[in-house]
Amino acid sequence: MSSNITSEYKKLGLSPGFKISIIIVLGLEIVLGICASCTVLLIYWNKRSVRSVATKFIANLALIDFIICCVCVPFTIARISGFSHSTLFCCWHEAVTSALRNASFITLLLICYDRYKSVTNPFVLRLTHLKARRAVILVWCLSTVSLIAPFLEWRWKAKTSWSSACILMFSESKEPCFFRLYYLPSFLLSCTILLPAYLRISKAALSRVHIQAMMIRTSFIVPASFSQRRNEAMVRQKEWKIAKMTGAVVCSVCGLWLPYTTLTFSMYFMRPSNHLLRLEFVFLAFGYFNCVLNPLLYAFTKEKFRTAFWRTLPCKK
Repeated sequence: MSSNITSEYKKLGLSPGFKISIIIVLGLEIVLGICASCTVLLIYWNKRSVRSVATKFIANLALIDFIICCVCVPFTIARISGFSHSTLFCCWHEAVTSALRNASFITLLLICYDRYKSVTNPFVLRLTHLKARRAVILVWCLSTVSLIAPFLEWRWKAKTSWSSACILMFSESKEPCFFRLYYLPSFLLSCTILLPAYLRISKAALSRVHIQAMMIRTSFIVPASFSQRRNEAMVRQKEWKIAKMTGAVVCSVCGLWLPYTTLTFSMYFMRPSNHLLRLEFVFLAFGYFNCVLNPLLYAFTKEKFRTAFWRTLPCKK
C-alpha cells in the first residue's frame, strides 16, 4: 500500500513554464538581494560615521539577507529544477532557511526595540556596543538551535530519494516530519511583538510632529504666511513619511512571510498535490523578497546611510 502511495507521489511535478518563471524570479531576488546587502555591509565597513548600535543590528540583518540570497535561494532553485534529491537535502534546505529566517526575525525585533527606545526616550542611553555585540551573538546562537532541530527528527525517518521527496516529508503522509509546525507559532509571536511596537513608534513620532505643528501655530512671533505654509507642509510631509514607514514594515513582515508560514502549517493536514507544490514555491519567493526590502526599509531610511551611500559612489568622488 505504501509503495502505491509513494509511486503516486512520484507523479507530482511542476510544469516547465512554472519552473522557468519561478527560477527567473528567484534569480532576480538573488541579484537584487546581494547588491542591496553588500551595499549596506560596505558602507558599514568603510564609513566609521555610520557605526552605531542601531547600524550594528542593521549590518547583521544585511549579513543574514546576504547568506539567504547566497545559500537558501540556490537550494530552493535546486528543489524546483526537479532532480532526484534525498530527504537529507530537504532537511538541509529547511534547516538553513528556517535558521536564517529566525535570525532575521530576532534581528528585526532588536531593531524595533532600539527604535522604540530612541523615540520614547531619546535622551537616555539605550544600548552600548558591548551589549549590542552580545545581542548579535545571541541571535546566531538561537539560530544554530533551529538549524540543528530538523536533523534530530530526520535520523528516525526513512531515507528516500526522488524529485518530490520534500513534499512527502511535510504533508499528510505515512512518515511526516513535524519540525515545520513551529514556524507559524514563532512567526505569530514575533508579529505580536513587532507590529504593536511599530504602531507605538509611529504614534510617538506623530505626537512629536503634532507638537511641532502646534508650536508653529501658537508661536509669539507670527511667521509670514509663506513661511507658515512651508512649515505646515514640512510637518505634513514628515507625518506622511512616518505613516508610510510603518505601513511598509507591517506589509513586509506580514504580507511576505505570513502566507508561507500558514501554508507550511496547513500542509500537515492536506494531501500532497501539484497545487500545494506550486503554492509553496510562490509563497517562499514572496518571503525571499523580504531580503530585497530590508535594506531599503531599515538602512536607507536613515539619513547617515543615504549620505554615506552617495559619497561612496565613484561619480561623486
